[in-house]
Amino acid sequence: MDRSFLTTRNTVALVAALTLWRLYLGGALQLHPDEAYYWLWSRNLDISYFDHPPVVAYFVRLTTLFSQSEMWVRLSGVLVSVAASVLMWRLALQLFGNVAVAAGSVMLFNVLPLTVLGLTVVTPDVPVFLFWSLGVYLFWQLLHTQRVALWYALGLVFGLALLSKYTAVLLAPCVFLYLLLTEQRRWLLTPHPYLALALGVAVFSPVLIWNSQHDWVSFTFQFRNGLGSQSLSLANVAEYVGAQMFITSPIVWVMGAYAGALALVRRDRALLFLACMSLPVIAFFGLSSLRKVAGANWPAFAYFAFCILASHFCLAPGTRLKRVLWGLSLVWSLALSLLFTLHARFHVIPLERWSQAAATADVTNFFHGWRELAAELRRYPRQKFAITPSHQLSAEIMYYTQDALPARTARITRPSQFNLWPWTAPMQGTEGLYVWSVDDFIGDTEGRFSAPNVSRTIPVHRDGRVVRTYHVIPGTPTTVPPFPGN
Repeated sequence: MDRSFLTTRNTVALVAALTLWRLYLGGALQLHPDEAYYWLWSRNLDISYFDHPPVVAYFVRLTTLFSQSEMWVRLSGVLVSVAASVLMWRLALQLFGNVAVAAGSVMLFNVLPLTVLGLTVVTPDVPVFLFWSLGVYLFWQLLHTQRVALWYALGLVFGLALLSKYTAVLLAPCVFLYLLLTEQRRWLLTPHPYLALALGVAVFSPVLIWNSQHDWVSFTFQFRNGLGSQSLSLANVAEYVGAQMFITSPIVWVMGAYAGALALVRRDRALLFLACMSLPVIAFFGLSSLRKVAGANWPAFAYFAFCILASHFCLAPGTRLKRVLWGLSLVWSLALSLLFTLHARFHVIPLERWSQAAATADVTNFFHGWRELAAELRRYPRQKFAITPSHQLSAEIMYYTQDALPARTARITRPSQFNLWPWTAPMQGTEGLYVWSVDDFIGDTEGRFSAPNVSRTIPVHRDGRVVRTYHVIPGTPTTVPPFPGN
């Protein structure tokens, strides 16, 4: 990679182009089931929810004040990626005083699949990435200026990160690890780190209050979801590492991890800072994968510091080989991101030519077909609501029917926020629909769920090919499935 390419102008141009592409994707792709679920949260604001803390709902509510379209639902993700790019640029310049390293860090971050699509789709990863990045940036300002007030700014941001996603708690051990490993440990003899931690917990306290009122269901659910109960398996760790390499690039991931290991050995102040703000997070989810494979996106916020670490290792004055490898990684990640997003929008990979099973399992299918399903369900004007086996399917129905058909989940399915919302009383004694797909059919229960062979089917198409099939049965008040809580 020619260092003359790594300029402020080229960085701005690349970020602007990818931002426009992501804005287009945000408006062109239908909502993923998870996004529809979080959109539903934003229409029913609370201080916490069954699955996650509340900030993702607040972000969606703010961006949809004037429009409920898909692009506006997702807008916060695009804005967060731009904000993180600015913070990354400033931090890299402060750490190394090298424009090429700053430009390379921001370019690499913006071409990664976890950014191009992962921060386009709105999930709790969006707000936690913002507040984690801001927390890392503020921590370095604190170390650089020694200003006591920045401890409390960091505590506030830590609390906001916790309000976004529980795994943001890892910011605290990352901070204390760096303090322990450097001369900055003198801060540990002052009250400020501990008061900042207490401030963060105070900001997070609404979630604690909510959980105390709901039998700690959110903490219990996430603990089980994160750690599972499977037996220990190194194959799980290998799968996790493979996923991390996929969302970054094998070369960058290996070189970034190697740079972090060197930083721990050499105790270089700037590199050790970046290593402490990234590697413990990646390692934590690797260890948790011994029991249950961590999601590829779970350590996503660690890559804010990791991108700077890897880019400095490759682009700081050194061998030409490392610059070439960094350039190959940039091209790899950009090509992979564009291929995946082009396929999500235009179906450019003909999976069906090689395997019908692969074509059906294509995860990008979940960005299609919901508007088609909603149009079919509108053909039942007498039915006042829908019951489904999935909180995600229920949310999609509500979003794409524009709340014309309120949807709920059956009590015997996977618990979700629907189990806690007191929405069902007005529906008792009215006629509704039971809607399900073959994959989530849960069988005949007390005569309420009829068999698929007596239901009406609704095939959902993508480019003329059926990707999902739904079954619909109109029900009388005595035959609809049980509501949550009944």
